[in-house]
Amino acid sequence: MATYAIIKTGGKQYRAEAGTLLCVEKLEGERGAQVVFDDVLLVSNGTGVQIGEPNVSGARVLGTVVEQTRDNKVLIHHYRRRKNSRKTMGHRQWITRVKVDAIEA
Repeated sequence: MATYAIIKTGGKQYRAEAGTLLCVEKLEGERGAQVVFDDVLLVSNGTGVQIGEPNVSGARVLGTVVEQTRDNKVLIHHYRRRKNSRKTMGHRQWITRVKVDAIEA
């Protein structure tokens, strides 16, 4: 069983394993910059699980910024019946792709 951690960033929780690619809310930093996630909620290695209250003390996840890009477009439709009123809007969220390098527990 591989070592993994549950981290929290941008108001969302992600499962991070070494070598995986995460798409998270926009973080500061250019391509190749190091990123440290300190809000680690859970760490699991092959033998046991550490659950934080709310964070695991001394645990952190290290990663490298792969790219800063935008996510897929989300379409929003507003329709008012019997009023001949329609509106369509789109939104593309800024995201950061991060490659997880290591999990320190």
